[in-house]
Amino acid sequence: MYCRRIYVAMMFVFFAASFTFGQSKADLINEYLSEGHKAGLFNGNVLVAEKGKIVTEAAVGYADALQKDTLTMAYRFHNGSISKEFDAVGIMMLAEQGKLQLSDKVSRFFPDLPAWAKKISIWNLLQYTSGLPEVQYGSVHGDADNWKDLKKVKALDFEPGTRYAYNNNNTFLRRMIIAKVAGKSFNDFVQQDILKQAGIKNGIVDPTQTDALIARSFDNNFKQDGLEVPISGWTCLDATDFYKWAECINHFRLISPASTKTILTPFKEGNQCGLGSGVIDGDTVKKHVHDGVAVHYQALEYVDNKNGIDRVIIILSNQRQGNVYKIAEAICNILDGMPFQKLE
Repeated sequence: MYCRRIYVAMMFVFFAASFTFGQSKADLINEYLSEGHKAGLFNGNVLVAEKGKIVTEAAVGYADALQKDTLTMAYRFHNGSISKEFDAVGIMMLAEQGKLQLSDKVSRFFPDLPAWAKKISIWNLLQYTSGLPEVQYGSVHGDADNWKDLKKVKALDFEPGTRYAYNNNNTFLRRMIIAKVAGKSFNDFVQQDILKQAGIKNGIVDPTQTDALIARSFDNNFKQDGLEVPISGWTCLDATDFYKWAECINHFRLISPASTKTILTPFKEGNQCGLGSGVIDGDTVKKHVHDGVAVHYQALEYVDNKNGIDRVIIILSNQRQGNVYKIAEAICNILDGMPFQKLE
């Protein structure tokens, strides 16, 4: 306890000294991230905004494992499970247009699937309560492989709507339903019906080796990961466009407050929902938090408006260290004029 008090006191001294030397909050955030990179604890891009204004944008480290190209804010990152927000929002857009209902069973769209498709509703897919098994990542190397596996499923793991099991077959079927109803590929739907409407110009779905300005993920030994994905439909954004996306959710620019509440409502407290997790009160998103991991990518979308501060923090890393929440906490402390702990 004594040592902790000394440490906290030192953090206060560091914080006070920083302002003594005229450092702004943006300077402190940028220095914090830079020091974290030097310590080998952060490589990626960060955007911080409050009340609709960007406080700072920071590109820190390398674009790939070769360590020749440094990151800029133009680089786009895989963001793992946060990409599931696009199919969740897409489902609600089509529901608002009267093209589907959340009570619709999967069999309505894909009658050739086994009998279990007559039991699973779109609502079950949104809440991860379908009972479907997980994607077989060892043998699935594309959508066609996954369709074959789904057609072989004879029995569900549990009765739909009775339990929660977070897995990507729920996501896969949401995307396939959108494609079926919209009459276009899910990738085209995202580009034309979501990103364009959101004013996002640089988003890309399922980038390949030939696409420019894609941050490549790598491990601590600088071994680079591939871009191959077992199932399609993963939307990659740069931090600026990610902020636009968060603001679309916050201000109901694509779907209504009621639809937003629907995909912010989990099966049970602590479970994931279509938008990750959050709180909505009337027409105000009070909290929206979603993290994602894909190989050595890690991302965090953090929105806090509980006290009217309208704070958005976007963290995109291509060298996963498991510390995005710690980084967000430090940034919040800096913004609030509180002591903060360096990455270690």
